[in-house]
Amino acid sequence: MDTYMDKGSVIMESEGDTNLVKVDTKKKYETKRSEYLYEKSKKLIPTGASSLMRTSSWEPYPIYIRGGKGSRIWDVDGNEYIDFLMAFGPVINGHANDKINSAVRKYLKEGSIFGAPHELEYKLAKKFKKFVTTQDKVIFALSGSDATFYALRIARAATGKDKVLKFEGHYHGLHDYAAISVEAPPPVAGLRWFPKSLPYSAGIPSLVMDTVVVATWNDLESLSKILKIRGNEIAAIIMEPIMANSTVITPERDYLKGVRELADEYNILLVFDEVITGFRVSEGGAQKLYGVTPDLSTWAKALGNGYPIAAIAGKKEYMDLIGNGVGYGGTYFAFPISLVASLANLKILEANDFEAYSTLARITRRLARGIEEVADELNEDIYVNYETGILSFSFTELRNIRNYRDSINVDWDKYKGVQRKMLEKGIYYHPDAAERIPPSTAHTEEDVDKFIVALRESIKEYNKEN
Repeated sequence: MDTYMDKGSVIMESEGDTNLVKVDTKKKYETKRSEYLYEKSKKLIPTGASSLMRTSSWEPYPIYIRGGKGSRIWDVDGNEYIDFLMAFGPVINGHANDKINSAVRKYLKEGSIFGAPHELEYKLAKKFKKFVTTQDKVIFALSGSDATFYALRIARAATGKDKVLKFEGHYHGLHDYAAISVEAPPPVAGLRWFPKSLPYSAGIPSLVMDTVVVATWNDLESLSKILKIRGNEIAAIIMEPIMANSTVITPERDYLKGVRELADEYNILLVFDEVITGFRVSEGGAQKLYGVTPDLSTWAKALGNGYPIAAIAGKKEYMDLIGNGVGYGGTYFAFPISLVASLANLKILEANDFEAYSTLARITRRLARGIEEVADELNEDIYVNYETGILSFSFTELRNIRNYRDSINVDWDKYKGVQRKMLEKGIYYHPDAAERIPPSTAHTEEDVDKFIVALRESIKEYNKEN
């Protein structure tokens, strides 16, 4: 039996596959500087941060992170955490990856941005195609929102139709055509087979709302009914091929294939939003994993390992509309520093015949099974769903979550309460039960085991107090 003390307050004794972790209850994570910075920031920055995702659900205040390395991050008070948020998914090869940092430092001597084409853009496009063999051409942008915005523009131009169809609970950024029915409370959301379009934000014009049709995901019958009524008006069906913003929800057997067939029947372009799944669930994204090819697809997070970059890929006939009637551009699109980082990142992912994905699969599976074992041991109703590189767990009696309306029938307060206790044990992930946990290649089995032991203790503590 081996015993050791890590930098935090956890003693682990390991023997075979059994891990016993004792948490030092005297150790308290002080986060006073995070509290101070939050109060100061709110006076200058609306909500205290430049993205609502960084502050929402964090109570009473978010943790301000100073830096990270590998699977570890440190906050401004000096506390260390094992990071299971990984910036919501971009950091697939760990924080401050040495190979990526080295490539970026080397390039910085050349400058930053020039307002001209760059050789790196061609090199990354070529590397992208090695991963994503299902798409003909690719063009780069800065964020996932950019990518979905332009993908929908291309689809409307290609079909001559104005409307797009999206699914309840699917997130495609916060531009006006995407910020609709991201959250849809059932009392006002309408019928399950024909949901209403609901704004996710104030300020979305009613004229824009009228161009977005909403459907229930993972239900071919209801989609077919909607298309019989509205199909001739719809330019694009856009979806997350694996839902990852309303917990992780995988598609039902042959569902994606069925949507592909319906799109073809009504002359609708099928758009896969692979901003989260791309370069994460497999080297070719969910479209390779499930064997269904969209007309257009959008990519971002794991492409750059944390550097800002996105991409639109698709069939030649649609991509070639760019510059031939479809306007496209941005000062920071194909930002050279991000191109360098992305090239280095993809080289890591492709090494040894894409061995990184075997690592991701093993780590994700170990985490899922560990959570399920804790649920069995404590007689807790926990539902776990995962695919390589993404996972979620929910406190719920449901045994099968198929769509957004299922996903909201969970115990949000318990998830948040347990997360807070996990944070005090050095485990960092988002307190919103709808968010995913995206492991990285930097995570080890030991990291996962610490998560599991902390989860067991946190649930026990929460139950005792509630």
